Parts: sequence; structure tokens; C-alpha cells
Amino acid sequence: MHVICTAGHVDHGKSTVVEALTGMDLDRLIEERERQMTIDLGFAWMDLPPIGTVGIIDVPGHRDFIGNMLAGVSSVTAALLVVAADEGVMPQTKEHIAIMDLLQINSGVVVITKTDLAENSDWVNLVQEEVTERLSNTTLSSAEVVSFTAKSGDVTELRSVLVECLRLHVPQLDINMPRLNIDRVFTLAGFGTVLTGTLLGGCLEVGDDVEIIPIGLRGRIRGLQTYKTFVEVASPGIRVAINVAGVNRSKIRRGAVLAWPGQFYGTHLIDVSIRLLSEEHNLIPLRHNEQMKLFVGAAEVMARVRIVGAERLMPGEKGWLQLELSSKVVVQKGDRFILRRPSPGNTIGGGTILDEHPGIRHSLHDPTALKRFKIMSDGSPNEILLQSLDSNGIISIKSALVNSGLELHEAITVLDQMISNGEVVVLGELGNKITADSTQLVLSYEFWQNTVDKIHDYLSDYHQRYPLRIGIQREELKSRMSINTYIFNALIAEMETQSKILSYESILTLPMHRVILQGQHKQQVEAVIKQFSDDPHNTPSRKQVIDMIGDELLSVMLNQGILTSIAPDLLFLFQTYETMVEETKKYISQKGSVTVAEVRDMFCTSRKYALGFLEHMDNEGITVRTGNKRELL
Repeated sequence: MHVICTAGHVDHGKSTVVEALTGMDLDRLIEERERQMTIDLGFAWMDLPPIGTVGIIDVPGHRDFIGNMLAGVSSVTAALLVVAADEGVMPQTKEHIAIMDLLQINSGVVVITKTDLAENSDWVNLVQEEVTERLSNTTLSSAEVVSFTAKSGDVTELRSVLVECLRLHVPQLDINMPRLNIDRVFTLAGFGTVLTGTLLGGCLEVGDDVEIIPIGLRGRIRGLQTYKTFVEVASPGIRVAINVAGVNRSKIRRGAVLAWPGQFYGTHLIDVSIRLLSEEHNLIPLRHNEQMKLFVGAAEVMARVRIVGAERLMPGEKGWLQLELSSKVVVQKGDRFILRRPSPGNTIGGGTILDEHPGIRHSLHDPTALKRFKIMSDGSPNEILLQSLDSNGIISIKSALVNSGLELHEAITVLDQMISNGEVVVLGELGNKITADSTQLVLSYEFWQNTVDKIHDYLSDYHQRYPLRIGIQREELKSRMSINTYIFNALIAEMETQSKILSYESILTLPMHRVILQGQHKQQVEAVIKQFSDDPHNTPSRKQVIDMIGDELLSVMLNQGILTSIAPDLLFLFQTYETMVEETKKYISQKGSVTVAEVRDMFCTSRKYALGFLEHMDNEGITVRTGNKRELL
């Protein structure tokens, strides 16, 4: 699946080329027809054997509509750079070439139009040479050049060259994280709200629940169309129109993103690397705290520039920025962006999103931030992935692969190696090999060690403050850690597996922790033991024991096996209870069964204690009740 875009100066024949290729007139707006120029994005498609259906986005060439142009070129496979033979390379030709280079669009075809209007063939050759030279140091340096005239309308050669151009391009990967940068919103009678864009990252299916971010609207996909054909499933890399039920068109704008609920979040702050264009395009240095226009995906938003490591960047220089945005955008690590100066309106540079959720504002010369930016920009795949894990804490393998910004297969290979050599810790058994959809939780070894130390410190402090308690309640520790239940449980389970923590139902404790009774506490426990020993089968109730020694000491006696609870309010010395069990089993073996009255008389106790004791034996699976008697199970 491929989508390509046009590029080039106004009135150089972009729409004419598209119409010749597709048979579609893309000037849908009245103003476009009146002015005979493209103002907004136009969409068409063509069958291109053996490639298949190829979508085409026709962008405006006039400098006043550069924002619309940028909304159309953010997620394309290749570009059709159109240059009129009678004019040659013009200002918007240069700017469009610079933009495509900044966006790393590395496949394309140059179409020299209006060759019949040129002075002669030598002039056409000069134009071709000029374009080739202009492209020589850009991502489109290998683009082939084709001639076209509207008079003949012959696109045979152009189609052939396009096939070769697209044949070598790697298709969009399905990483099960579908994302649609919305570039058009409209309403159809009988259908409702329709959103269009180029689908990235995964498939969408009729019936899917979706979210419009960062607006926060939720709806359901009622219908999908790709190139005027209704489909049940839309694959990544194609233009798609989505009929969404339950959302209001008036609340949705170009630049929003459609995705599955909970997969993406808007951000006001992003970390980026940038390359400024040379003085040919931009004479003014980029200064700290300057206001710029950010174009990313289909979004356009004002951004305050915070330069990391410098007061300013000169034309042609590379650097790192943190962008504070006037409104939220939805981006992923690895997305390309463009920066334009609002006045005078010109493109100054562009680059790559390094971190879409940095969380903190960086100071100008923070050495930690500088080191982090260097790794994110120029580090090895191993360093980049480790940096990403350190920034994100405990995340799923799927998220770790996506957040790294690395090519998927490379990221899987690197992560697998890092798990093998201990640089990355997996919470639980990894099981099958790593895939793009793996939900197993991972974290860097350093983050793991820091987290274990943090929990150890919490528990050590707790044991010191509450020496009579065996440990802390799971919920209390989870609340202190400020992490969700799923991650907390996986973390504790792994610590238990590695014997770094012990769990007693809802209680967590350090393995080396012991409750040692001393002084007054020891005397109180001894007094309770004496009272229980004096009349072992008619013991004080739980409430009475609590009144004597308190909840904490009673818990110690229960945890240390001094006392055992046979009913909510009934307690025995553990040794007494064991003796009673053995004598009762012996009695049943001889007589065949036992009643509550017989147990009462056997131990000279009350019916309450006898009944509670027998019910406890039933629950323990020692006896079974038959009528009003108990038999051995």
C-alpha cells in the first residue's frame, strides 16, 4: 500500500499531472475553480500494476497555503516533484524540496511539465540539469526525471518510472497501534461524521471503538472506505475515510488523531532534534524562547522553542530543542516535523521527535539533559533502547519497541540481546519469543535495582517503626509507590521469585525481618500463654485477648504460631489445638463418629467451643459432617 504526494511551485501543473494519471479533477472548492489553483489538499488514486492501488495527495504550491501543503506530506511513501519547463526552479520549488529533505522523503520522481511551452529542447535540458543539481544533496538525489505535457496527456513513461520507484519501498509495518492523522473532516447525509487521513501503525476494522485525541471524543467505526470502496478492514499505508458514529464533526479539527482508546495521549511538551536550513532559505538564527509554528502529522500549532545546550542556533546548524506547545498534539518518537517562522513566513528547519512525553522542562545547560539528547540522537541502538526504558520505567515489550523509535525488527533483536545479557529485566516468564504485540513487562536493570532498593527502604523503615507487625499491607505499599495495580503485582511477584520480599496473603515483608518479643511485650505474651494454659479448652475470646495485649501483639502470637484461630472469636494455644485434633481423630477411629456433645464432654468445655472446634476440623478437611455427627474424611 502506497500514498504519494505532489510538490512544486504554484501553477507548474501538479493537478494536471494528477488528473492525467488518475482521470480525476481535484479542484473541489469553488475558489479553486475560480482561481484555477489548488488551495487545499486534493485526493485521488490510480491502479498501478503490479504495485496495486496508489493514493495521491495533491498539495497547493502557493506560499500562502504552505500549511495545507505540510498537512499532506507528513506520511507519504514518495513524492512527485513537478517543475514547469518554461519557468524552471522557482521559490516554492526550492522550499518544497527542502521540506521533503527535512521530512526524509527518500523516494520520488521529477516531472518536467509544459515542455511544449519552453523555448527549445536545450532550455528543457537546462531545467532538468538545474533540478538534478538542486536535488543532489537531498533525500531525492536518486529521483528519475520524466517529461510531460498536458497537450499529449501521455503518462506511460511516468507510470513506468513510478512502478520502479515504489517497487523498492518497504511497506508500512503493522505494529498493532493504528493511528490516523486527520487531514479532512466532513459530514455525509445519512452517514454522519467522516474523517480522512493516511492510516499508520496498524489495521482498523468496522465496529472498532476509537478515540479522537487530544479532543477526548469517543466513538465507533460505522464504516470504512478506501478509494471509494467499502471495506471491513483498513490496512496501514493507505488513504482511508472513516465514518464514526457518536462524534460531533464541529468538535474535530485537522491535526487531531484517531486511534484505539488509551493507546496515545496528547502532549504539550516534546523533545526533538533539529537541522536548520542554510542561509539560502533562512538568514535569521533560531533563538532561545522564540515562538515558532510546528507542523507535525496533520497538525499545526504554535511552539515556544527552548534550545538545549546553546543560546541560539545558526542557519545550517544542528541542535536539540524542547518545544512547549500552545495546544496538545499527538505524536510518536521518530515522527518528523517542520518548524516555520510565523513572520516572515518561511521554513527554517525540521527534524525528529526524540521524546513525546519528556515529563520535565530542561534547563538550558543541564548536563544530564545534554547526555540524554546525545544518546537519543546519535547513540547505538542498544543505548537508544536503554535510554528509552530508563525514561519510561516499567512498560510492556510492545510499548518498549515502539518508544525506542528504532526499526521494529532491529528493536526486537536488540531487546532480545539485552534481556539475555541482563541489561533488561523481564517481570515474569518471557515464554515465547519477543513479538511486536508482546505484553510482558520489562524495565532496565538499573531501574529494576533502583525500584528494589526503594521498596527495601520502605519496608526497612516500616519494620523499624512497627517492630511488632510482620509487614506492610500490599495496598499501603502500592499507594506509596504510586504505580498501577497490574505493574505493582508483577513487580512484587518478580521480587518474590528472586527472594527479595516475602508475601503473607495481603502482607509484605523483608525476608530477614523477625518479630522479637522483649521487655514488657514478652511479659504480656507470657501472661496470655499462662492464662490459656490454666484452662486450655475454655480460653479467653479474641476480644478479651485484644483488651489484654492489643491487636499487634495478638497478630504476633498468631503469626508465630503461639495461638491459632478456630473461629472469628475463638482461640486456642496451637499446642492445645493439635492435641485436641489427635485425640478427636483417635476417638472417631474407635467409635466411628463423634458429636458436638461428645467433644464438649471429652474436653470439659462449652458447646460453643466444641462446635467451633468441629467446624474448624470440617473446614480443614479432617472431618466431614453427616447429620449431627462427624466422621473422618
